[in-house]
Amino acid sequence: MTSTTNAPQAVRGAGPNGLGEWLRIQLGRPLVASVVLLAVYVGLSSLNDPAGYLGTDTGGKVATLEVMSEQGTVDPDLGYWAERWDPDGNLHPLFYTSQFGDRWVNVTTLPAVLVAAPLYGVGGYRMALLVPMAGAIAAALAAAALARRLRPDDPSGPMTTFWLIGLASPLAVYALDFWEHTLGVALLGWAAVALVDVRTRRGGWRTALLAGVLVGIAGTMRTEALAYGAVATAVTCGLLVWPDRRVATAVRTGAMALIGLILPLVANDLLERAIVGQSMRSGRATGTVGNAVSGSTGGQAVPSRVVEALVTGLGIHPSLDWLAIIGGVAGVGLLTWTVVRGQTDARAAIIGLVATGLLYLTRFTDGLGFVPGLVPATPLAVAGLVLGSRRGPVARQLIITAMVALPVVWATQFRGGAVPQWAGRYILVSGFLLAVVGVSTLSAMPRRLAGGLVVLSVAVTAFGVAWLSVRSAEVAESGAALAARDEPVLVSDVAHLFRETGAWYGDTRQLTAVGPGSLDRAADVVERAGFDEFALVQAADDDAPAPPPQIGEFSVVSSDQGSFLRGVGLRITTYRR
Repeated sequence: MTSTTNAPQAVRGAGPNGLGEWLRIQLGRPLVASVVLLAVYVGLSSLNDPAGYLGTDTGGKVATLEVMSEQGTVDPDLGYWAERWDPDGNLHPLFYTSQFGDRWVNVTTLPAVLVAAPLYGVGGYRMALLVPMAGAIAAALAAAALARRLRPDDPSGPMTTFWLIGLASPLAVYALDFWEHTLGVALLGWAAVALVDVRTRRGGWRTALLAGVLVGIAGTMRTEALAYGAVATAVTCGLLVWPDRRVATAVRTGAMALIGLILPLVANDLLERAIVGQSMRSGRATGTVGNAVSGSTGGQAVPSRVVEALVTGLGIHPSLDWLAIIGGVAGVGLLTWTVVRGQTDARAAIIGLVATGLLYLTRFTDGLGFVPGLVPATPLAVAGLVLGSRRGPVARQLIITAMVALPVVWATQFRGGAVPQWAGRYILVSGFLLAVVGVSTLSAMPRRLAGGLVVLSVAVTAFGVAWLSVRSAEVAESGAALAARDEPVLVSDVAHLFRETGAWYGDTRQLTAVGPGSLDRAADVVERAGFDEFALVQAADDDAPAPPPQIGEFSVVSSDQGSFLRGVGLRITTYRR
């Protein structure tokens, strides 16, 4: 008879415990866990239509990738079919397209697009999604590394953090759309690991240099990364001075981080000049600073920034309405009370979780859509903020960094996009750091409270994944319907419509006419291009419908209603000269 004495326990285990233990061990290995998480992301992405996206920025990138793939080049030049008659590009189909010499560019950063280009050429948009998926996995690994430093006595803590950050945080949503957010969070997450190591004497000047390099790379893709990097470095240096009294180390850390920061920024500038002919990111960074300065003196700018900060920080409803904002503030207050009282009062924990769950249920029953606030989309962040300081100096370093960076980012972020986004996309790093600290507090919580926070995190993330799936299908359907029309030119006064449907860029002649006199200029371009007909696509107002506008020498032939996304109507009017 063959002996099984030396066989691995997981293999010779007769019951489910043997298999379960083997799975637990395998999923606790970073490499295996990363592969499994990637498989989950790929599976979830299959629910989305590759011709629809979470936001208009993605549409611009996809249009660029498609042109690059067709031309077999790394040049992000989109071209412009009507350049001859509109040399300034005022009517370019893709809103926010910039002119760099003879190039028309709609992307603000090159690294992620250049990495994705060969993948897109091989397998289209679905293959290009491997880039944000890799970013989300790298961010989850950074979370595990931070958890190891937060709780070195908890062997299961790192991988628990890995799975919760990877599947129950906003990173799971952003992994399924071609944006640079996951890459930015991953790079800044690992920079935070490096700065923690400097503070705890695990690393020296080389580690500080590495932190700066990581922040610099992140800064080539996400402008807010520079704010987070500056705050994280300043906080680390400040803590080295007080209470650690390591002044020389603080000076050396700051200097090395600055040197490290400059290197990738200079390299990226050279890359942009080589491919585009001039710098792109430096102008965007300058614009961000100018945006902040004007925001401090611009009349309505400060109040609007405060409102948008409340929405992106606390909003559970995608609305700038004060009633919705007050509801978000109340919801965060309720969740905070639940975490605090639930530590010692089981009844309060249950009541608070039920009430918070009902609040989320109310939001969910409103229909699929954005949850714009950091805290509602990242419930674990509350636990990190309220209870994290008890976890020692590493937790306090991360919390201070996350909180101090918030007003800096709010003061410089792009205004006007607070509602149509998920989890305050400019402040994702704060949510990430607070959530990592929050996970470290779960083991010390009453089981029902910890479980309730995890359930809320999973539920709101699943809601976001479902919204992306539905939204992508609706955008794709609308884009296909527009591309199938017979008119030789499509004109729209909806700024981001053709950017949203970027997968069809180049398949039809399009013009985006926004602002006074733009429709007449668009009609003039149509006429000068030799066409006698075009379709005007406008947002429909069912409550106060107005007749189609008179445009130049063109007359209305027909007008009908269509739909674009849930609850958003379009009116398409055919004009003929």
